[in-house]
Amino acid sequence: MTEVTQHHGQTNRAGSSESSEDGQGQEVGKKKPWRKYYEANKELLRAKARERAARAKQRRLESETPEETQERLSRHREAAARYREANRIKIRIKAWERYWYQREWEDTRGLKTDPVLRPALF
Repeated sequence: MTEVTQHHGQTNRAGSSESSEDGQGQEVGKKKPWRKYYEANKELLRAKARERAARAKQRRLESETPEETQERLSRHREAAARYREANRIKIRIKAWERYWYQREWEDTRGLKTDPVLRPALF
């Protein structure tokens, strides 16, 4: 009996070799229709999102009491603190990268060519 080998990157959970995304087998390099739509209508969608946010903000200003506003802001601050606590290492790495890239640019301001930015190795 021959041994069947399966490559995990090519099979889905059921063991089938077809693509598991949206149930469609798509060619490599072919864009998904929803991605094409969002790329083509990016500016329109951003404008709609800004309008939606402005309406939501206006609704909040009209209906919220100052106590509710303070409560919402404190919940937001607490959520931001939880995020910072959970992602402390990631935030430090990003800050270090910003520092490193700024230093690279500052050291080479007198040069006529742009510096080579090195990606983080992690």
